[in-house]
Amino acid sequence: MGYIRRHKLATFIILVYIIVVGFAYFLYKLFIGSSGLPVYGDRLDGIENVPITEEQINKIEENMKEVDFVLKVTKPYLNGKILKVIITVSDLAGLDPAKKLSSKITEVLTEDQLNFYDIEFYVKKLYNCTLEATGKMDEDGNFLEDVVVKFDTDLTKNEFVEDFGLSTSKDKVFNKEQEFKIEKDGEYVIYGVTQDKMGPNTCSIKITKKTGDENSEDAKEETVNSITTRAYPIIGYKKYGKKDFVWSK
Repeated sequence: MGYIRRHKLATFIILVYIIVVGFAYFLYKLFIGSSGLPVYGDRLDGIENVPITEEQINKIEENMKEVDFVLKVTKPYLNGKILKVIITVSDLAGLDPAKKLSSKITEVLTEDQLNFYDIEFYVKKLYNCTLEATGKMDEDGNFLEDVVVKFDTDLTKNEFVEDFGLSTSKDKVFNKEQEFKIEKDGEYVIYGVTQDKMGPNTCSIKITKKTGDENSEDAKEETVNSITTRAYPIIGYKKYGKKDFVWSK
């Protein structure tokens, strides 16, 4: 310690040097690799003989956008030997129709390309009509205080939602309301409705409110959601040379 005190400047310079050298080595490993070999090794050998053209990429994107329940298409891109396609579908889209969209990719590619490239098809769903209620709840699922039921996202900022509303009626009420406050005790079913280019979609949530319930001491802050299961996202992967996609679900 005495040496360090007497040679503060020299010690500082040595520490800086060590840090700089260590950081430089980190960058070298990150961008060059341990051996200086290409990141993909020899896995890309022959890729120049079967390139996927920009015209084909654009065609796949166009084909997807023509489907009525497809809301958004991220421009397809290559990652080594993997062609990646990512789309977002409407709240009303079913699993099977979404999976069939994989043919929109394979029909654009040649046989040689299908035998060389892997394809990853990622399908997301925009869950527009999702309601949630948060508040203190007893072990029986009863809310013990005023409850605000609302859409789980701000639909005014959602470019794909054309209209929406909340009410206690099963009728499709597009009143632009995003919140519904429950103050009186009782059983309620709150209905939500959203509309995108596919049309209207409905959702609902059941609420029971019992102020001053005898189980209130055990109450905990809970959030109830109108969706109990989510089928999306789904991922389809087609290995080069294989005929069919293998799906995550």
